[in-house]
Amino acid sequence: MHRLSRILFLAAGTLGTLAPTQLPAQTGDISAHFTASAPSLEGHPAMITVLRDGSVVAQGETTLRGEHALNRLEAGTDDIRVESDGAVTEVKRGVHVIAGQTLQLQFALHPGKGVHIVEYATGGLSREEVAARLNRLDAAVDSLRTAVAAAHH
Repeated sequence: MHRLSRILFLAAGTLGTLAPTQLPAQTGDISAHFTASAPSLEGHPAMITVLRDGSVVAQGETTLRGEHALNRLEAGTDDIRVESDGAVTEVKRGVHVIAGQTLQLQFALHPGKGVHIVEYATGGLSREEVAARLNRLDAAVDSLRTAVAAAHH
């Protein structure tokens, strides 16, 4: 019995010194599909960049034809930027990467300069939706005040 308890004691000590295993990060994928609105852009090289909190988390070069996969992105909200010489830069803000899923994104690039930004809701309601709800709430409160005042007179 003494030998068994010594083996168990040594085994427990060894297990305590092993590094804990890291759980894999929750990741998702993006499949970006490109179309060029002008034949002059088709096949041009393009840089696709994934930004989170102002920092580049993934980047790759592709052509303005077909698609480009961005794999094993940490789950969360990102901005996706596509740039190509002679094309308007396309930016999609508030893109949600969901763990275990592949998000399909479409990018239609047009000849020109500058930036076209599409902003998706990053969480909750948009300012316009909040303003509309507040306006309806204000109208309902005014209606109730009028009804209460009329009932007291």
